This record gives sequence, C-alpha cells and structure tokens, in this order.
Amino acid sequence: MKLRRFAGLAWALAAAGAWIVLATRTPTSTFHFAPLVVAGAWVVYDGYSVAGITQHRAVNEAAIGFALAAVATLILESMGNLSGPVFWQEGPDSPVVLEHLLFGAGGAVLGFGLAMRRANKAPAPGELTHK
Repeated sequence: MKLRRFAGLAWALAAAGAWIVLATRTPTSTFHFAPLVVAGAWVVYDGYSVAGITQHRAVNEAAIGFALAAVATLILESMGNLSGPVFWQEGPDSPVVLEHLLFGAGGAVLGFGLAMRRANKAPAPGELTHK
C-alpha cells in the first residue's frame, strides 16, 4: 500500500482541523465553504495525482470525505460553535447544520466529478504519453 494514496486524506484532515479551530475561535461566524473543501479534498487530490484514480476508489473517497465533513459539523454543533447565519437566514434558529451537510454533500459530488473528469482524460497505465 502506498502512503501517497493518503496524502489527500491528510489534506482533508488538515482542512477539517483548520475549520474546527477557526469555528471554535469565532462561533458566530459561519465558514460556509469549509465542508465543501473538506468533503472534496481527498478525492480531488487523488484524482489529480500522477497515479490517477479508479471510479470505485473515487466513490469511497468522496463518501469518506462527506463523512469527515459531517463529523466535523457535529463536533462543532455539540460544542456550540455553529451560531452564525446561513445564506438564506440569519438569527439563532438558522439551520447551520443543514447548510453544512448540504455543502459537504456538494463537495463530495463535485470532487467526484472533477476526479472522474481528470481520470477520463488521463492515459491508461503503460500507455505512451509521447511519441
């Protein structure tokens, strides 16, 4: 097993950690696109790496990325650090968890699409890239 395959996971974990730290320091601010970045980081990184990606692995990485974004969201919610507004509503009853889950799902789908787009353009293993 190559450690290179987990570099994208390291980026996703780093993004989740940075998001948790920022949200803990400023609980009334909403980092709308953080779950999108966390959910899509691993699959996009792996999809754009030199080794390429398979569809099965991309689905798994996107699902794990979404789960990571959901866990980070739930951690922040349980600590009381998601008090900011959402795009469509302000106030103490704004559905920040719902927004973060939607953005996380969007990030996983977007990351999967980008990785598959890149994989479809990449040469097959062993194929000559130049003549």
